Amino acid sequence: MSIFHRAQTAECARAAFMVLTAITMFSGCTAPGALRFTEETRIERLTQLLSFEARREQAAIARQCVLYRDPQMERFIEQVIVTLMTDDPNQVYMPKVILVKDTTLNAYSFPDGAIYIHTGLLARLEHESELALLLAHEIVHITRQHALQVATLSQREADGSFTGRELSDSLSWFRDMAPAQGNSGSMDTMQDLRRSLEQDADRAGLDMLIKANYDPYKAFEIFEHLKSGAGAEETDERADRMSKMLSSAALDAAGRPSDPIAFSKRLHPLLVSQLELEIQRGEWESALGCARRLLKEDPENARVHYLLGELYRQRDEPGDEHRAMGHHDRAIVSDPFYPEPRKAAGLLYLKQGQARAARTFFQNALDLSPQSNDNAYIRNYLTQCSTLIEGETP
Repeated sequence: MSIFHRAQTAECARAAFMVLTAITMFSGCTAPGALRFTEETRIERLTQLLSFEARREQAAIARQCVLYRDPQMERFIEQVIVTLMTDDPNQVYMPKVILVKDTTLNAYSFPDGAIYIHTGLLARLEHESELALLLAHEIVHITRQHALQVATLSQREADGSFTGRELSDSLSWFRDMAPAQGNSGSMDTMQDLRRSLEQDADRAGLDMLIKANYDPYKAFEIFEHLKSGAGAEETDERADRMSKMLSSAALDAAGRPSDPIAFSKRLHPLLVSQLELEIQRGEWESALGCARRLLKEDPENARVHYLLGELYRQRDEPGDEHRAMGHHDRAIVSDPFYPEPRKAAGLLYLKQGQARAARTFFQNALDLSPQSNDNAYIRNYLTQCSTLIEGETP
């Protein structure tokens, strides 16, 4: 399981935890004189199966999850991968990153070179070095064919009989696997292999990071960001183990310059999208963190102030109405031609029984966006305001 893997949404989980049932094609015959697969043939067929299953699961993810497309961010990630793999002769495994629009802190890879990163994880990163560490770890899993090693051991543990056998461990680092089938000895062997492959990805990934001149100390800050998404003890243990690996490594004192402001600017569109998603899902704390990070970079951003106002309006805790109105007002001041905060302010005033103020904001919103898709709803609110005003006692 990847060090960056965390719980997925129900839709993505169904794809990511799909059991690989096609192993029956590897059925071995036990009758006298039956032809058995040679080890070379066995590896070749397992490789073919892994390729088939990778394509099938990626198709399921594409159907069941929303992919996040940002050509500039995709090009930037590709540049980081190229930088990490400059000295790697195994270019046949050049990875490709796919971004999944989701709030979970998750990253996983397939043996065909596909690396999936959830926007919830990417939005937590503050330095390019953190991204480089995440990518380096997954690149090692791909280039060293760790999935094939797990699949091969899984079959050997079956004593050469493949009938009804499932390849549930073939992509183990990006999923929370069910307990391995078989006796305790075989399960222990499989767990030992998993740990060994994770440590291999840690060591080789860290070496790759240092050779590319990234700052490993900045890279390790990723573990601090991940604590809220997993057990702090597990995260601290992993960080401590990698720090010990680093202590014996030869470091370039200079390192690659790390500019968190420049990195955050690259992430800006993704962070805004993530803020919208977290508000939609009611994940208030992470949304607040995202909004504050965006406002630190751009204090007068009208879009972010509007979204932060919506967060408070929808959360509706004591004092939130006042906070929401304050951010909607700042959004209107920052961009007088932006209709959305006027609609939101109208809803707040209507809720408070201030029909005249609400009517003013709703009418201004209509004037600013006469072709908006939700204007029918705004006109309905205007009718409600007029009815309330007409019913007022002179």
